[in-house]
Amino acid sequence: MSQSAVNIVYPIDGATYPITDPDCRVQSAYFTASFGATCAGGPHTVKWGFDGNGIGGAEYYDQFSAQFTWKLPAGAHVFHVDSDCGGYK
Repeated sequence: MSQSAVNIVYPIDGATYPITDPDCRVQSAYFTASFGATCAGGPHTVKWGFDGNGIGGAEYYDQFSAQFTWKLPAGAHVFHVDSDCGGYK
């Protein structure tokens, strides 16, 4: 069994974030994401971001993992991670 090149730990695909306050008036929110990339050998590259806009990138050998918090405006967003050996949205 082979391992996926990119594994997104959080956010959970299809879920709604952020959990809104009781008045449902969220205009923006700090959002936490966590992911890992695994590709044998190296060097490899990985880039990540929201809505097609890159916000981070790294070069790595074998494995890379990141957890970060980013402020997003209210509304729907797509988180993406792209490595030179695979990707995920």
